[in-house]
This record gives sequence, C-alpha cells and structure tokens, in this order.
Amino acid sequence: MGEILGDVKSLKDVVSQLGGVIGEKTLRKHLSDTPIYAGGPTHRRWGRKIVFRPDDITRLIDSLECRSKSQPEKATSHSTFAAPSAERAYSRALELLTRNKQKRTKQSVKTNCGRRASLAPAQ
Repeated sequence: MGEILGDVKSLKDVVSQLGGVIGEKTLRKHLSDTPIYAGGPTHRRWGRKIVFRPDDITRLIDSLECRSKSQPEKATSHSTFAAPSAERAYSRALELLTRNKQKRTKQSVKTNCGRRASLAPAQ
C-alpha cells in the first residue's frame, strides 16, 4: 500500500464497536460486495488482515445504513393450494405407469443380454 497506517482498527474491533448490529461473517460479505462507498474505501487490506481507519469506519456505517434502507420489506405472500383436478391426477398416474413400464422393459433387456434361450428340453 505504501502508506503508513496510523490509528487503525481490526475487523474484530469494528464488529465489537458496532455492538451486535452485524456479525463478522455478514460484515466480511458486505465488505467484499462494497469495497468502495461514497468515493472512498470502506476498508483496507494489510497483508491478509482487514483494517479500518476512522474515515473508513464512517463510510462503512453509511454503506450499511444505505443497504438496509434499499432492501425492500418482505412482503407476506398468501398462497392457496388447491387439490389437483381429476384430469390432472389421472394424466399424472398414466405418466407414472408408462414411465415404470419403460424402465422395466429396459431392465429386462439388460438382464437378458448375452444369454441365449434354448428351446431344447433340459436333460
């Protein structure tokens, strides 16, 4: 990075600072989805570690608030399940029967492959 990291906080420090609003796993996902917000970084990498400067934390909190505002509320869906019509049930049953017959035919051909049936009486 080439810059001197002064007052930085680790990922665990930021998670504890947020006070249970977001978990570490969710925060990592958010950081990978939103590396830049409002013209600046939401976090920085120091080797394999994720670190935050004070202005990064401000942008991170703003990006989290923006994300929660942009998510629509979950609409409650009411669905009704109707029993299948008699015609549909009948056609489904026929389909299953023909599928089973086709499978049996294929299996019987496979089991009889290579054997020769003899019409001569057994001695």
